[in-house]
Amino acid sequence: MINNCRNRFLSIVIPTYNEADRILATLESVVVFLRLQTYRWEVIVVDDGSLDKTPSIVSHWVEENILEGESCRAVLVDHEGKGSAVKVGMLAASGTYKLMCDADLAVSAEQIGNFVRSIERGNYDIVIGSRQIEGAQRFYDAPLRYFMGRLFNWYVRVIAVSGFQDTQCGYKCFTEESAAYLFQNQRVKGWGFDVEILFLASKKNMTILEMPVSWRHVEKSKVQIHKASLEMARDTLLVRLRYLFGRYK
Repeated sequence: MINNCRNRFLSIVIPTYNEADRILATLESVVVFLRLQTYRWEVIVVDDGSLDKTPSIVSHWVEENILEGESCRAVLVDHEGKGSAVKVGMLAASGTYKLMCDADLAVSAEQIGNFVRSIERGNYDIVIGSRQIEGAQRFYDAPLRYFMGRLFNWYVRVIAVSGFQDTQCGYKCFTEESAAYLFQNQRVKGWGFDVEILFLASKKNMTILEMPVSWRHVEKSKVQIHKASLEMARDTLLVRLRYLFGRYK
């Protein structure tokens, strides 16, 4: 547990794919929050092969806005999926805590502090955001998205890992040690990587807190509900099979 603010170092990993319309607002909100903190920080934007101008927009913003002594950078990778982008960012990050954050900032930047405080005070290995447990708030969620999410959660609890009401919220914070093991062993490249990470963490008896967040649906989501649901169902089953056949370290 790191309870000295001077030793605390937070890495924020933001995966992007065709986020030219909203990445600037997200970066501005995140950096404004971080500048108010007393600990060191870095922001890593991992672009998953965007077809729009996301990479150049991020690079220009960093050049114009990041001050001396601050760290914000873009990492460019081929388009393989959100899971692949998060893995690259997490393994490139240097923080004592590493937080993944969606590019649409559906959970406000101010809530980042709740993750850091919770993982420290409870001495947890992982803190995951939840839109489902008591105290959580959801705004403007589409009924179909909500229904498919609950159906997938039931499937996850049966096939892979029980005990979590929301495995798919895009905000999760890891200690340096837990991130190193989990993301080195991650195989899933697409949307279902969250399940794999929590499955592996549970098998290693890592301590995990599911924490309520205030979440709002943002238009122009990159998730295609039907396609993503089938992909995640397949990947969840593959996680279980890989474990049964000893494919994880």
